[in-house]
Amino acid sequence: MRDIAVVTGASGGIGAAICRLIHARSEEQLQVCIHYNGNKGAAEALVNEIPDSFAVQANLSRAEGRKTLLDAVLAKGTPFCLVNNAGIDRPHEPALMVTESSYEKIMDTNLKAPLFLMRDFAKEMARNEAGVIVNISSILARKAVVGSAIYRASKIALEALTRQFAAELGPKGIRVVAVAPGFIETNMTAAIPEEQRAGIKKDVSLGNFGAPEAVAETVWHAIENQYLTGAVIAVDGGMAL
Repeated sequence: MRDIAVVTGASGGIGAAICRLIHARSEEQLQVCIHYNGNKGAAEALVNEIPDSFAVQANLSRAEGRKTLLDAVLAKGTPFCLVNNAGIDRPHEPALMVTESSYEKIMDTNLKAPLFLMRDFAKEMARNEAGVIVNISSILARKAVVGSAIYRASKIALEALTRQFAAELGPKGIRVVAVAPGFIETNMTAAIPEEQRAGIKKDVSLGNFGAPEAVAETVWHAIENQYLTGAVIAVDGGMAL
């Protein structure tokens, strides 16, 4: 039975980059589980690209979807790494226009899903007294952008959960780290109008958007650094300074 690295939301730009790098840097010691919800074509293409990987479709905002993912992983081997990358940032609603339906949608995906995935996967990791969880946060956890109130709340809460789980799971041999990307070149940010992109870049010390591989490199650092836990690592080009 193989040690498995699970990457949620792996069909997107950042998730796919993380999957590729884990496979390459682990020298095939970690089998990669590619989770997706909607983009089956991208997930299947990634499976074809990464040897010995496998894909699992599941709606992680629901308990049955999280069970589907865990059961699929346990059927293949032992979860050693969980990367909670799946997330959504819409609907965009100004503070005085936020709705309960948007709150439930964003929080279910960005906070509830990783919370209970951490709980369930950590139980399996604890059996082997080894494992690492990496939660993908965001620059918006510490920077206000109009329309991102609920998204921002979900990410700062995820960072708090990262610290709490790190404190409680450390004695069980499990490390928990968060990585907080800034604006990264993905299909999502490609839709930002050029004038707005230019304005964002003015707030970035390095003056540009980052590559998905920059986030993947930091995730790998979190996985391999045996004395790193409870930290939130910014990968934002200096935007939060």
